[in-house]
Amino acid sequence: IKDNIPEVAKALASLPKKNTKRPRVVIFTQGTEPTIVAVKEDGKNVEVKEYPVSAIEAKDITDTNGAGDAFAGGFCAGVVEGKSLEDCIARGHWLARLGLKELGPSYPYPKQTYSA
Repeated sequence: IKDNIPEVAKALASLPKKNTKRPRVVIFTQGTEPTIVAVKEDGKNVEVKEYPVSAIEAKDITDTNGAGDAFAGGFCAGVVEGKSLEDCIARGHWLARLGLKELGPSYPYPKQTYSA
């Protein structure tokens, strides 16, 4: 199981949960590899999905520092706005991609706004 990320996500999503009002969601980002998401709703089997990461040319990558944090920020912004899980992941990928083009954990100027 240790080398099978989808199975690790599935195992973590299956752990006991006190708050049964919301599903447990496990997310693994893996750089250029697909983002793995496991969702366990009470009384149902774990659903595991892979979300591909859009390719970015090596010449466009300035710095990878902060890419994971950028993903988390974009994802959480979607959660706060009440967006679907799929849209939250897309927002995370979008913001991480922007961050890769900048030096250090910073974002481009002028400010950009996500649009699907």
